[in-house]
Amino acid sequence: MDQLPGWANAAIAIVGAIGTLVTAVATFFLWRVTKALAQETTRMAEVSAQPHVVATLSPNRWSMIHFDLNVDNTGNATAYDVILAFDPPLDSGEGRGAAFEVPFQKISVLKPGQGLSSYLCEYNLLDGKNFRVSISWKRDAAREERQHNEYTLRIADHDGTSRLGDEPLLEIAKHIGKLEASLSPVARGARRAEIDVFTSLDRLRERRTLERKRQQWQQRQEEQRARVLEGAQSE
Repeated sequence: MDQLPGWANAAIAIVGAIGTLVTAVATFFLWRVTKALAQETTRMAEVSAQPHVVATLSPNRWSMIHFDLNVDNTGNATAYDVILAFDPPLDSGEGRGAAFEVPFQKISVLKPGQGLSSYLCEYNLLDGKNFRVSISWKRDAAREERQHNEYTLRIADHDGTSRLGDEPLLEIAKHIGKLEASLSPVARGARRAEIDVFTSLDRLRERRTLERKRQQWQQRQEEQRARVLEGAQSE
């Protein structure tokens, strides 16, 4: 076999070197793209799994002139070491008393979709106020890094609101309460329950009454036929 000329060997060597260089460059760029894709995937996973804690003041379900404090985790990850602050500070109503602190100022754990609610005060203690709400929490209980959420909560948002009737569950609860109140004297033995029982004597009395009515009806029919026959004979 004839040997290739020197220039052909040189050309093959140059082409091989260029191919190797292109492969190395392509491998480098592929590594960069893969690394960037992995970082973006991790970032998107972290962004999509984030706790988000909000605090609101809403009318109590039993009375619209009384307000509840609600703290909810609307995100899709657990929030740890939640710290809540209102400016100006909230006041406890008559039902709670001044000796009780405002609830939910610190919460250890708040799971995704979990909410905490507590009665706070009467509407007149909140009327016309605007609160600056500051909430912070940890996404990872083992880290010191905290996430924050700040916003303005206006009580005037509830001005002019009204309610037509109660929720079905509240109506059921009220009826059950009335039923319990009416049966309570019976349960204590203070009053006897009046029960109308249909016994065998009642059935016998009913049959006799029906039989008597049937006989009376037959007697009237016979008297009516007799009058008809008498009238026909007289003619």
